[in-house]
Amino acid sequence: MSTLSHQEIYKDSGRAAVELPLGDALGALGAGATFPLMEDPRQTNRALLIGMFVLRPAAEAWDASLEQAVPEALRAGQQWCFNVKGFDGGWLIAAGNPLDAYRLALQYGLSDAVIVGSNTVVTEGVDHGEEQGYLWQPYGPAAWPQLAALDGDIGDKIAAQRAAWQDIGVLSSRRYPAQIVVTQSGKLREGAKDIFEARIFHATHPDGSPVESYILTSEAGAERLRARAADHGLADRIDDILIATSPEGDPETLAIDTVPAILRTRLDIRIANHDGGRTVLSEFSAAGVLPQMNLTLMRGAPVKAILGESDRVPDSERAALLENFEARRQLFFSGDHRLPEGLIPMSVLHDGGDGVVVSFDARGQRGL
Repeated sequence: MSTLSHQEIYKDSGRAAVELPLGDALGALGAGATFPLMEDPRQTNRALLIGMFVLRPAAEAWDASLEQAVPEALRAGQQWCFNVKGFDGGWLIAAGNPLDAYRLALQYGLSDAVIVGSNTVVTEGVDHGEEQGYLWQPYGPAAWPQLAALDGDIGDKIAAQRAAWQDIGVLSSRRYPAQIVVTQSGKLREGAKDIFEARIFHATHPDGSPVESYILTSEAGAERLRARAADHGLADRIDDILIATSPEGDPETLAIDTVPAILRTRLDIRIANHDGGRTVLSEFSAAGVLPQMNLTLMRGAPVKAILGESDRVPDSERAALLENFEARRQLFFSGDHRLPEGLIPMSVLHDGGDGVVVSFDARGQRGL
């Protein structure tokens, strides 16, 4: 995997509660590589939630040198884009970058759960014709061509690293991460698929075991979901699937601030990766329960250039899409669209090319 070798160019380890080792196989991606955590799950009674996202400058490449003072260099990128309406999903933003596939496989594989918003689950997780819905599992990205071509054994290596982390107590004994869908209202949007149609509620893992899946919702949302469960063959499982929490006297609101403790005490989830989308990720950040963010920042070409070149964008739609690009692009950060001051970089790894993975201390961040 020499073409995916990481170089650690910045580290502020004083902010991390613990630096978890990446073993020999994964350590080859960076000498002495570690995975920093803002909280040590062995020392707390709550799940550590880590935000994840892949971003790329919308129309102007981020060409700041990483040899500069890192915080200033990172903030030089403007208008960080996370999606393009009509071509939804991280595939366009990542543009097939193997570092992004590696980051997903690694973080899914080294967690007890992956949290995803309901809109993302309905968009990406439901079968469409012959295309199966997405599972937020490490064996998915590990099998993507851009990563599998570099290292066909990456899935086994991540599984071995998971076992090592389980031995030291930062992960539970489960073999695969649970899937947690977030929907505050539990309502079925008109014209949209039901989240119960998502593959995560019906699929099995490669070893034949069922995917462990939950829905995080308000008390009122739980009642709406319970009423629809039988329509999707889930009546006998719905009580186990639902995780309902609301402030006293406000059954329509999801009490996000209680989530880390509930996940730990009810499900023994010690590390949970929050894979968005942007809206629900922002809500968790605003609630103060997202102490860490790991962002993959693409820098070699802006989204507009990727649209002009991608063979996954039909030629018949390319011109119209580029003409209306300003209206279709969706930007991640508010304000001037730079990385906000509340996100403080702890470590930066890069592949020598397009991708940079940055782990941030997000405890000073409220909303994105």
